Amino acid sequence: MSPDKAMKLADIMYGHEGKFACHLSGRYNPDKYPKAPPIQICQMHCGCWIVADGNNRVGLILRKNPDATLADIPDHLIAISRYGEWDHETMDWINPSPRSFRDAMKKQPSKRLADKDAVHGLIERSENGGFYACVIGTRNTPHVSAYGKSPSDAKILLEQKLATSLNRSNICVILTSLSPLFDHQCSSSIF
Repeated sequence: MSPDKAMKLADIMYGHEGKFACHLSGRYNPDKYPKAPPIQICQMHCGCWIVADGNNRVGLILRKNPDATLADIPDHLIAISRYGEWDHETMDWINPSPRSFRDAMKKQPSKRLADKDAVHGLIERSENGGFYACVIGTRNTPHVSAYGKSPSDAKILLEQKLATSLNRSNICVILTSLSPLFDHQCSSSIF
């Protein structure tokens, strides 16, 4: 089954891991680069659709029109592959837990604490479903770690342990994930 032309682009999954970064600027102009490959939209085994190639162009469209649909992309610039017609193992390797463009394009808070108040660490999902967060090489301790049922639980516990070990109350922990923290959540509006 091909996707409906009325499907919102924001509901399609973002095909690359990590923070969304669009390297294009200005308005989406399909005539500007006539030799560009088509935007590849592929169906996942769960029924959701993912952009395998063309994330920057979809992001450019969504920056100007958050309610854009598939119909906003000219037919000659879109290639649609149903599940089984493309190599899904490659996408599972690139991004095993894709998110919708709506989630991937959310802006990060612009206000951050000064570097002297920020502590950088790592967080990852454990095999039993919990989350392990750690900071290596703090001033007074070589290693501080915490385990929680959710990423926020692990972060709060880690901040408390760091505050105790450093005798400070104003600590901001910035955690980088080593692997996707959540499984892919299907978008109900796609079905």
